[in-house]
Amino acid sequence: MKVNDLQQFLRSLTRPLSASGAKKVADELDRMSAGLEPFKDLSVAQFTDFLAKADSFARTGVLPTTGRSRSSGTGRAAKAVDPEVIGAAAERIKSLYERVTTPEVDYRTIDAEVKKLGKEFSKDAVLQIAREFGMTGSYRTKKAALDEIQRRMTDRKESHERTQF
Repeated sequence: MKVNDLQQFLRSLTRPLSASGAKKVADELDRMSAGLEPFKDLSVAQFTDFLAKADSFARTGVLPTTGRSRSSGTGRAAKAVDPEVIGAAAERIKSLYERVTTPEVDYRTIDAEVKKLGKEFSKDAVLQIAREFGMTGSYRTKKAALDEIQRRMTDRKESHERTQF
């Protein structure tokens, strides 16, 4: 089924709705049908994928990467990560950064937390977490962002250790 078919269906509803007195609803459906015009050649599944990407961008400000999913190979975009989950991960990293000067946090702990972050989240999510952590650079890869998070933490720990002796 194509979006064009959906447009025709929506248009078919406008006449009976108008006749029954639901002019406002008919006008909204007509407007919706017109708004679908740029997408008329897409399948409904492709359009649904597009809407999921648009929703993710609207909520997170990050455009999901395109292309084949590594895990499924289906070509579908990865499921968007809940902004609350991203916020919690960013808070976890900020908390570790604050505690990095304590003896309980060693370099292995920093390394483990950064690796965990890399395993848990997609590139887009890691980049969002990095922004919430306060990193303003333009990191193009997940690895670059994770490396910078780790560098900042180890630099802070090393600086603290130098001042202690």
